[in-house]
Amino acid sequence: MSEKQDKQQIKVRYSETSALFASQFIVNTTNEDLTINFSSGPIVDPAGGDTVLPVHTRIAMTMAAAKRLHGVLDSILNTPKSGDVPAAAQAQLPKIQQ
Repeated sequence: MSEKQDKQQIKVRYSETSALFASQFIVNTTNEDLTINFSSGPIVDPAGGDTVLPVHTRIAMTMAAAKRLHGVLDSILNTPKSGDVPAAAQAQLPKIQQ
C-alpha cells in the first residue's frame, strides 16, 4: 500500500462574486440539520415602528457539515494574526491647525 496519498485539486468558481455583510444571525436546528439566517442588522419598520431583523440569506447544512464549519472557524479565530501592522508603522494623518 502506498503511503503517498493522491490529492485531488479542486478549482473554485464563484457564480456570484458580491458579498452581503452580516452582523447578526439566527440559528435553527433539528436533530438532522442546522440553518443559519444572516442579517445586516435590525431596522425600524417605518409603518409600525417595530424593530425587525431582516434576513437576507439562509444557509442550511447537515450537522456533520456544521461541525466542519465550526472547526474551520475555530482554527481561523484562534490563529495569531501575523499580518497586523504595528502602530508605529501605520500611516499618520497630517495634523491640521485650526
